[in-house]
Amino acid sequence: MRYLTSLIVTLLAAVTLASPAAAKVVRDVIYAEAPGLDPGDVRADIYMPAEADDAPMIIMMHGGAWTFGNKQNALGMFQANYFTDQGFVFVAINYRLAPAHPFPAQQEDVAAAIAYFHKHAETYGADPDKIFLMGHSAGAHMAALVAIDPDYLDDVGLTPDVIKGVAALDSAAYNLSRTGSDGDIPEFYHATFTADDPDVWAAASPTLLVEETTPIPPFLLLYVNRAVSPSRAKELAEALRSAGHEAEARRVKNRDHKSLNDRIGEKGDKVGPMIVDFFRQQMD
Repeated sequence: MRYLTSLIVTLLAAVTLASPAAAKVVRDVIYAEAPGLDPGDVRADIYMPAEADDAPMIIMMHGGAWTFGNKQNALGMFQANYFTDQGFVFVAINYRLAPAHPFPAQQEDVAAAIAYFHKHAETYGADPDKIFLMGHSAGAHMAALVAIDPDYLDDVGLTPDVIKGVAALDSAAYNLSRTGSDGDIPEFYHATFTADDPDVWAAASPTLLVEETTPIPPFLLLYVNRAVSPSRAKELAEALRSAGHEAEARRVKNRDHKSLNDRIGEKGDKVGPMIVDFFRQQMD
């Protein structure tokens, strides 16, 4: 019995030594301040690899149709730990939600978060020159728009080339003008984007805002087999490539819209490695 107990202790110690060191987590960092701004709307959780130093940083925008969700309940169970195990500082942000805060409040908050973590990257063991964006659904739309329309980052004293790469997961909203070509956008979008104003739709359409002269970072546009999303991802990728920027639209099989995000980092997952490989290519 004593031998068996000793063996178990030895095995447990070996597993502990072989496992990645636990990430450090700092919660509810306020990344923006302004009169009337609710601090709860602009909080972030930062997950850091043990002994992080000059690590690349991922800033993640959750999905939820711009109207619900937050930095914890809209992430998969394994996502933060997966990216920290791969050596990334992982930042999950809250942002203002519609209808109380319609477009472009969400994009303004993303730009503010980028500016904050660019300035304070070293505090969290990250390299300010290795910032990547990631978003799912509405968050993918937000990441794309801030990386393509330079006005958002210009307002915080930065340019899009501060972003080294964008992984956008399954948005169907990259071209709201096309979606609303029958005279209205779907009711699904009304809480965030003015229902009867094509100028707002165009301003919220990253596909229509691609310019050759803007230093747009490389894009990995992942999509699943569902209505609208594949064509919008391919259209945005083509617009980026036609303007001389790097972009790939790639279908992920055996996932739906929700599980594409929820299962990142679980055993056997292929999406997390796709994203990590893409980000590492931008650092080579």
